[in-house]
Amino acid sequence: MFVDRKYVRRSTGTSDRREAVEFAKSLFDTIRINQRLDISVHTDTFHACAQHLIRQQDTLVATGQRGERINTEDSKKLKADILPFFGAKGVAAITSSMIDEYIAELGKRKKLSPSTLSKHLIVIRKVLKEALKRGYLKSIPPFPAIRKKDTPRPYFTIDEYRKLRKVTRLLSAEIISVSGHVVTEEIYDLIVFGMNVFIRPSDIKLLRHRDIEVVRDRRNDKTVEYLSIMAPNSKTVIRESLTMPTAAMVYQRIKSRQTAQGYGKSDDFVFYPYLPDRAYALTIMRKQFEFALKRAELRKDRLGRNRTLYSLRHSALMYRFLLGKNIDIFTLARNALTSVSQLERFYLSHAASRDKIENLHSFR
Repeated sequence: MFVDRKYVRRSTGTSDRREAVEFAKSLFDTIRINQRLDISVHTDTFHACAQHLIRQQDTLVATGQRGERINTEDSKKLKADILPFFGAKGVAAITSSMIDEYIAELGKRKKLSPSTLSKHLIVIRKVLKEALKRGYLKSIPPFPAIRKKDTPRPYFTIDEYRKLRKVTRLLSAEIISVSGHVVTEEIYDLIVFGMNVFIRPSDIKLLRHRDIEVVRDRRNDKTVEYLSIMAPNSKTVIRESLTMPTAAMVYQRIKSRQTAQGYGKSDDFVFYPYLPDRAYALTIMRKQFEFALKRAELRKDRLGRNRTLYSLRHSALMYRFLLGKNIDIFTLARNALTSVSQLERFYLSHAASRDKIENLHSFR
């Protein structure tokens, strides 16, 4: 049968004409159904190579070499946009102009940011690299360059953070309901916790008590307590992230309160444990946090940018860089489960040279 530029051959496994005809009909129906479902007929199609890529990444996830989130995001982009455009094409037929056409069409249809478009290109390149590895390609075509403008995330100055804490502490005494949920001391603890850990809000929403260990170190005849967190849904490879000592104090207060409420067990969530739908839990966290920002008149920074839950993480990183003593940026990046490049582009761009002038002038 001639399908998509090539002959598909299968043995009927019989010398009986009637059985052979039935086999041929079944093969024909199977191939047509697969075409409708956008399932690859040939091994050298973009679709087939994409499936190989996902299986390879699944193996890396299973062996702990890669975070599951990356594979999930790649699969979403493939299914929603990339495969409908490239899926039936042979990888050798994909050209730079086709990739340009895809980016132009996608950017117009969905109005995506340059950063998101770049992520689509990364997935396409990964599939073509898989094709190259399997011998279906001799080289990967040149990819278009997408100009990206970094937008540093807003953070809280020390005075703004103090004001936010003060206002949020008072909210729990007012019996205020936001999106059907009463604002309690939990949002205050979330803010203080978020300012003293370095993981993302998307990790905090999934944080269970089993993911946290209270560490006690002896330093200069003093015992210092802090937390060791294994972020359950990190963008990168799962690894340990250590916190500031204040986070340990907040966590112990949270656990004590939750134990009295019937929560606080190993499998219970650390924040809003009564909400099993964690996407919804994050929505409630976000809305209550935004309510506190509005009450404190801190919704926007001085450049007019909206603050979000991520501003807590951004502030935590900024404080370590500005207030810490001889902070090693590589160690800070590893502990925040990100890269030095990300820190420089998005988190530390507010820090002027004069903020670290003492280090700049220092000698060994």
